[in-house]
Amino acid sequence: MHDHRTNARPAIWLALPAAALSCAALPAAGNLAVLGAGLCALAAGLRSDGRAAWARAAAALLWGTLLGLALLLLGDRFEVRYVWLYSGAELPPHLKLGNVWGGDEGTTLLLAAFCASLAARGRGQPMRVDATALIAAAIALLAAWLGPFSATPAELLAQAASQGMNAHLMKIWMLLHAPLVLAAYAWTLALAAPALAALGGHATQWPHDAHMRARRAWMLLTAGIGFGMVWAFEDAMYGLVWHWDPVQTAVFAVWCLLGAHLHGVPGWRAGRPAWRWMPAAALFAAVLTLVAMGVTRHEALASSHRYVGAASAPVYFALAALLAAAGAAMWWRGRTRVAPTPLRQGFAAWGLRLTQYAFAVVAAAAAAHLAWAFHASAQELPRPDDLKPFFATLAGWARGSELPALRAAFSQWDVDGYALARAALYPLILIGLLGGWFFMRRLSPRLGWISLALAALACGGVWLEGGLLTHEYTGTGVLSQRIVAVLPRIDASLAAGAYLALAASAWSIRTAARTSARGYVLAVGLVHVGAMCALWGALLSTALNGYSQHVITLSDDWQRDHHGYAFRVTGVDVERTADGGRADGDGFRAFAHIELLTPSQSLVSGQTLYRDGRSAIEGYSGPMREICEILDYRYARYADSPGYVLHPFIERGWARDVQLWVSPAAAVAALEGGPQTPQATVVLRHFPFISLLWLGLTLTLAGALWLAFAPRPPRPPKPAPDLA
Repeated sequence: MHDHRTNARPAIWLALPAAALSCAALPAAGNLAVLGAGLCALAAGLRSDGRAAWARAAAALLWGTLLGLALLLLGDRFEVRYVWLYSGAELPPHLKLGNVWGGDEGTTLLLAAFCASLAARGRGQPMRVDATALIAAAIALLAAWLGPFSATPAELLAQAASQGMNAHLMKIWMLLHAPLVLAAYAWTLALAAPALAALGGHATQWPHDAHMRARRAWMLLTAGIGFGMVWAFEDAMYGLVWHWDPVQTAVFAVWCLLGAHLHGVPGWRAGRPAWRWMPAAALFAAVLTLVAMGVTRHEALASSHRYVGAASAPVYFALAALLAAAGAAMWWRGRTRVAPTPLRQGFAAWGLRLTQYAFAVVAAAAAAHLAWAFHASAQELPRPDDLKPFFATLAGWARGSELPALRAAFSQWDVDGYALARAALYPLILIGLLGGWFFMRRLSPRLGWISLALAALACGGVWLEGGLLTHEYTGTGVLSQRIVAVLPRIDASLAAGAYLALAASAWSIRTAARTSARGYVLAVGLVHVGAMCALWGALLSTALNGYSQHVITLSDDWQRDHHGYAFRVTGVDVERTADGGRADGDGFRAFAHIELLTPSQSLVSGQTLYRDGRSAIEGYSGPMREICEILDYRYARYADSPGYVLHPFIERGWARDVQLWVSPAAAVAALEGGPQTPQATVVLRHFPFISLLWLGLTLTLAGALWLAFAPRPPRPPKPAPDLA
């Protein structure tokens, strides 16, 4: 007998090219196709019969509309409002393609496509409704309401051929950072369905598919955060790898909850002690994912990630509230469905439990600080002066008309990263000690206890007497005194991290030599060793960073720096040709040619980019203001415009990475007949041992990639808790 189901899947996926071609030929049909996809996903979520077919139809339509949107962007179809808002004819093809997720409408559409695909390939949960499909439906319907294929109003077309791309997004990282984070969001949201089923007592074991989804979510989110760090290190809006931006804080909370969830997967059974804890962690990771999408689109907090003019934040917050309410309802419903299972837990189980709690405490602290920032903003509470670095200096020379705007910008609330960082150190130390003990005891129970005692003594010693950071800190960089005060505590966290890295290395090397599951064992070791290596790199480079500032004249004369470097700016090339970026007036790009002589007398050369959508004279505000803009990301965010960007020249090395920031605005003004002398403002910043961060991220992602996509051995020998 012929099985009609074998032909159903190819027939459904024919909707993908059909939708793409329809959107490209007739953009007005695109919004209807997105609406149809949302309705298909809704049917998949509510109907058990034909659920897979409905979900596949939704996924095919959504990916088809995304392909159609990409064709419109590549074809410079500016009669479509989304293309007019975010793209430009002069952009290279890869940046035009990156604009698929350059705005609120595109990112919402991409997230819906990811979620629908996961709903289509899911094996179903023992519930009458499918939460994954319902989430995909809600996001797809939101995308249809946003109207990515709506026509450009005539008044906008009369203003300009296109608005152009935000200058900060005109980097190759645009192709990696955003889609990786959105893919991670989708895999995290897919955990809601099994979590709700488990809380309601419908699942006695944690599904294998959900376990792999959590691994992939953690891997993709780690990769997205890592590429975001690389991008931030090259951009004047950041200049550092982390700033506790509200969006970063929300994403970090999701990352921690995924870590807590993954430490609870091994051996999970319904009815065991604290058995609801692990699905609750997975569910709230999904809830915070929706919160992160809302924070990205909300204007209450100061954020460098915010989509200006986006209107979808209330919808994401409402979806997060609904998902949390569903979790509470399933928790209540399942309280009598699962009989308690007495289980005597050993030290290893308690170690895993405490590790989960430590991750959850960090996530809760991040969420609490984010919630407080929203509360303080809503109540219009005054922002403390110690959270306004450089404000007093800037206010001293601000023009009368500018001072109110400057004061308003620095009064806008964001996350108190200093307080959050201090609070996170306690669970961070606990995670290091517990993780190191867990791996050591796999080698020998006695070795585990002895090494734990020695590691705890080492942490206590550096906490009291100070360690590497405390003794090497010189005060030559940019670091809050609130963080300087807890450098001994940071040293203790580094000692705990070193213990975990050492233990994970010893366990993985020894176990890999004795088992056929070498890939799995080595991957677990890489994840833990890489994470601790990245921690060391991030903390060392942030605490021991240094900077120097110079105002120089363009010449062939070498400028000596007290860090042992010498540099010179030999010239500035100015371009006024359109590049597809946004411009508020007579914009320009200035490439400063520089040469850098390292302490080892090696010579490196390159160029920096200063781009301003305004005229050269209006863009120049004085060397001290430019220095503050480079050193303080809040002021850089205040002074920012979509057509402005400043990129450094970076000299990378194992011992340190060096940034050379050159702002040639005065030189450009002088070249064009302005009143300034041909000078350039130069800031040199060095970050010791930041190579450990890049190396650690690479090792972590290598291990996480194996764990996420390689088949897990059926019975690995005494597996350690896998983080990915």
